[in-house]
Amino acid sequence: MRQRLFSLVLVLAACGGKQKHVDTVPLPPEPKQEEAKTEPEPKPAEPEKPAAPQGPLELKLEAAKPTVKLVSAGKGTKAALKVAPKAGAKQMVEVALDFQGGQDGPPEAGGKQQQIAPTVVLAADVETKEVADGQSKFTLTISGVDAKDVTGAKVPAEQFKAELTSLLGATIEGSVGANGSTSDLTLKIEKPDPKSMEALQLVKTVLLPMWPVLPDQPIGPGAKWTVTTTEKIADQLEVTKTVDYQLVSKKGGEWTIKGTAKMTGKDQDLQGAKIGAIGGAGSIDSVVTEGALVAKSTQKLATDFTITAGVNEQNPNGIQVKFHIEQANAMTLK
Repeated sequence: MRQRLFSLVLVLAACGGKQKHVDTVPLPPEPKQEEAKTEPEPKPAEPEKPAAPQGPLELKLEAAKPTVKLVSAGKGTKAALKVAPKAGAKQMVEVALDFQGGQDGPPEAGGKQQQIAPTVVLAADVETKEVADGQSKFTLTISGVDAKDVTGAKVPAEQFKAELTSLLGATIEGSVGANGSTSDLTLKIEKPDPKSMEALQLVKTVLLPMWPVLPDQPIGPGAKWTVTTTEKIADQLEVTKTVDYQLVSKKGGEWTIKGTAKMTGKDQDLQGAKIGAIGGAGSIDSVVTEGALVAKSTQKLATDFTITAGVNEQNPNGIQVKFHIEQANAMTLK
């Protein structure tokens, strides 16, 4: 899409921002005087449109492997909290996705920039296909796409929405365990267009995860547990996310959970560049309803890192650019 997604910024920065040299096309020789004819100048050829992908377009999402540690079982009557819908159960959901990012570096690396995307709103139908051995197989089908203007966004919402229309009918398939951890998921568009892959990348970047990960042990109000996962941003930058959860309350079949996230990461190499100073923080608020597949939730996450490239004898410190990424999603049940 015309507004570059910051989930791809790592690859662009690692390449050093160099421009490829393009040779100019030589002019044809002037015709001899006796052969010159008065003819209308030919119209410039229209640029070729990118070919649409053929057949279904699929994007695989490798599931993170969570480590769960129960810190405190809480007080009062305790029970096991599980994602346990019935086969055939259906839900209608609406998801609002927000994404923005910025960089700060020297002029030769683009200087200081900020990009803000309009809020993307997806309507979807979710169906539990099968339940067996604690795994609930599901299909989420996107039934509506909309966008809303956001202060500071350079691209109007209507234009952004047009870039995402290929998401209509797209599906997410996989399974979720009783503790909220998912299997590998598949995002699929049956009839893709040239913009479909970037649209799927946006969903992948901002939508997931869709569930809080739960402890296996019985818990009561005030229970605390920690979930640690190793994930990759833009399939490139490896980070460790640690979320400290607390069961705030249990009223009837509704369990209200709050989480505080922390991002860390080791220094790492990417296509000749060095990535360091990795950190971040976020929050997760969820309401898990007994017997339902999807939880009402709001998630926010900010990630910072620094990329250093172009280190050589003439420039031992290289060129350093700091990046800041913010992403959020809010899932409501209809």
